[in-house]
Parts: sequence; structure tokens; C-alpha cells
Amino acid sequence: MINLPKLDFLYFNLEFTDENYFKRKELYYAQTDWDERHFEDYVETCSFEELIYLMVYTYKDKYPRDKFYHTISLNSDDKILLSYTNENGRLVTEDKSIYNNFFRKEVIGMVTQFYSEQYTDEEMLEKFWSSEYYMQNLFLEFDREIPLEIVDKALEGKEYIKIQKEDLLVYEVKDSPIASLEITQNSIKLNINKQKVIIYMPLY
Repeated sequence: MINLPKLDFLYFNLEFTDENYFKRKELYYAQTDWDERHFEDYVETCSFEELIYLMVYTYKDKYPRDKFYHTISLNSDDKILLSYTNENGRLVTEDKSIYNNFFRKEVIGMVTQFYSEQYTDEEMLEKFWSSEYYMQNLFLEFDREIPLEIVDKALEGKEYIKIQKEDLLVYEVKDSPIASLEITQNSIKLNINKQKVIIYMPLY
């Protein structure tokens, strides 16, 4: 049995209004209390199997705030992969972050990739914030084998198919923020379905 901490804070959002923006931290912490801290403690101390379960489970039904990977490492080397101005005059970038100094001894590598749109000057004056972004994928590499039975357990209730491609096992998930999982013997890559992304009001 997997005993998870409270996860509601991962999906807490506010309507994008001026009033909410200026009170966003107060409103967020009034609602979530110590759940964020308990989550951090759990990620740092849970078993390896629970960590894999949590990675998949938190993205299974609803796209969450970006908290999971920040709890594993705070340091990264960032690289811009793509940059252009779209038809709305927004600067679009795709960034890769390669993390290090992990809190979990099993983790030997982690990479995230993000899509972001920088608002125009006029939009920033109106909205008070500068951009919107979402994670495209999350890759984690470990010093041990991925327990596939835990991945299956985390996906319970979802329809998915498995495709074996040489040493890569691909889970294609339907009606989920998880578009697919790409699993090797000791790594897992979670690819996001952009149709299920939620843009959260930034807290900082």
C-alpha cells in the first residue's frame, strides 16, 4: 500500500484577477497550510518505490504545479533550445534544465524541458505577471531498476497501452496529462499532453 501525503496543494489555483495576484501567497498558504512542507519531507524520505509511484500518480489525472522535481534538486544548468516570436507578438522559448546535487541518493540524473510564452509589454501592464509556461517532459535516471509493477499501480484507472521498442518500454496513456512514459531499465521519462496543461497563477 502506498501512503501518500495530501496532494491538493499541487492543484490549487486562483482566478487570474488583480486582487488575487496581490494576495496570491496569502490565499495559497491559507488554503494549503503545511501540506507543501509535508510533501517535501515525503519526497526526500519515502522509499524508492513510493518515489516512482508519486512521480506518475501526481500527473495521472490533473496537471499539477511544478513541485515534484524541485523537491529532488534545486540546482540546474539551463539551456535555451528554441526561441522565436509567435503570431501574437510573444517571445516563445523552449528551455532544458539539467539538475545536480540531488536530495535522493538513488537519483543520478534529472532533466526537465519547458515551453514558455513571454507576454508583450502591453499584456504585462495589464496582467501584472510576465509569462505563462508549462513542463513538456521530466526525465529521471536512477542507480537501480525501475519497478514496472509500481508504474502499473500508479496508472490504475487509466487506459493505456505498452509498446516495447528494443530496450525502451513506452506507456501511451489516454485522457491524461501524461501523454506517454518512456522507461528503460533505470530511467523514466514523463511526456506531457499539452492539451491537459493547466496554467497556474505564479506564487513568486
